[in-house]
Amino acid sequence: MEYEDGTAAYIKSGEFTQACRVDIADVRGFSVTHNGKMLTRMLHILGNGTTLASVEVNHGTAELIEKWFQSHRLFNSKSTPTMVVPVQADPPAPAAASPSLIADELRKLADLQREGILTSEEFAAQKAKLLAR
Repeated sequence: MEYEDGTAAYIKSGEFTQACRVDIADVRGFSVTHNGKMLTRMLHILGNGTTLASVEVNHGTAELIEKWFQSHRLFNSKSTPTMVVPVQADPPAPAAASPSLIADELRKLADLQREGILTSEEFAAQKAKLLAR
């Protein structure tokens, strides 16, 4: 549910209270983990270096929520402070992706393969891209 103040809330089916509510502009990404239950997952809504909210969702719902946020005009729109870096003779090497973010992405890919959305070849190609970062 979206509100006029630029926030969005998730209300579980059949419930009346908000499971979480976040400022859309603060949302930077997502992580999905298994919570030990067969048909649900934990969706972690990520901000700038922090978890804004964690909520239990039905299997498949996390992807729909991610897609909604990513298509929203306010998604990831809050400016973050920039750091002034002096010019160097040799530019620094690009920072490697965090191992925990790579692991989360690998889990998502494995879920998609298990669900038949990705073929083994597509999974292997995407995995190779992630690990090459």
